[in-house]
Amino acid sequence: MKKWIALALCLTLCLGLAACGAATPTSSEVSTDAAKVHRIGVIVYNTGDEEVLGFREYLKGYIESNFDMVKFVYSPSIGSSAEEQAFIQTACSEGVEGFLSFLSYDLKAEVELCEKYGAYYLMASGTVSREDFDAVAENPSFLGVFGPSQAFEYQAGENMAKFFIGSGVGNRFFVLSGGAALGNEMHYQRTLGILEAVGAANAEELARSAEPTTAEAGGFTVTVCPGYINAKDVMAKAWETFAAGTYDAVLSVLPPLDLANDLGKTPLGVVDSYNTRNLQLVNSGTLQYVVGKYNSMVGPAAALMLNAVTGYGADFRQDGRAVQVTQGFWVSENRDDYVEKYTFSSSEAMNAYNFDDLAHVIRIYNAEANLADLVALAEACSFEAVQARRNAA
Repeated sequence: MKKWIALALCLTLCLGLAACGAATPTSSEVSTDAAKVHRIGVIVYNTGDEEVLGFREYLKGYIESNFDMVKFVYSPSIGSSAEEQAFIQTACSEGVEGFLSFLSYDLKAEVELCEKYGAYYLMASGTVSREDFDAVAENPSFLGVFGPSQAFEYQAGENMAKFFIGSGVGNRFFVLSGGAALGNEMHYQRTLGILEAVGAANAEELARSAEPTTAEAGGFTVTVCPGYINAKDVMAKAWETFAAGTYDAVLSVLPPLDLANDLGKTPLGVVDSYNTRNLQLVNSGTLQYVVGKYNSMVGPAAALMLNAVTGYGADFRQDGRAVQVTQGFWVSENRDDYVEKYTFSSSEAMNAYNFDDLAHVIRIYNAEANLADLVALAEACSFEAVQARRNAA
């Protein structure tokens, strides 16, 4: 009798599932009983950076809580190619199956190391040169790149400079160029956009200045100060350079960190993210222009990685090659606009990419999931697209 009851229950369950068709299951319906927990490494440049913290809050606080088949393993702050490769080796030995990276020192070497260990590598939010991408695009271990294109990065810097030029604050600009001199393509393009907007001669060379350099440009004076200012010596040099001059605005291609506290009334513009620290600076009146990413922007990249580690990596490639997905920035030129966009970045209730959005493009949740829909979801990242998606929910 018990066997007949069990059989009847099984048939009832199967009929119920058939009636559901392609409906997206909830997180509780795809459990670790049916699929193991997949360990995904996350490679970051500074564990204390506000953008990094925002992405971490989303990945560990939201994705892990709603998708019970994934656990994210974070790196310490990575400051060199050797440190990144050491983390990859250690993580793979501990069962990590893939890496979401937010930096790259040597993409080819990083991908080849992952290939050696049978792991995947994905630039979850970043920019690489066409040459670097093409060098690894056909390697099955490389899933692709999500983030602003070189053109978007350039435009971010260009538009920020044009905002301050148009605001009439003055013509003396202090530019924090971050890793532009160290091979960071994102920072280089942003800095180049700033310099060409003010008409700087030899802008490409100036953007890659390895030491603080001042130049006259089209009626403007620009001082380019390079380096990752989370390092104490770089921060000290940046402050020394700023204090030695007189500036009408500070334009930063990376978070200015503690330097923002010492700017006095000098207006600040930044390419960064929608985070709490910037909210404080906006409220204080110091930060007048923000162009940046938001917490859940990395959701589609995480979805692609989950497809790969659950056995569907080959189905999410473009003609056998890794994908390159363009995601743009949000921009705020005043406090009210920043606050509205910050809410969508940080609120779980109004999440820009929620469980239903992502489950629809993950094969183990939706048998019809495909690359075209995943790319379309990722590219629907503008504030207007996010508003429309949430209003329609």
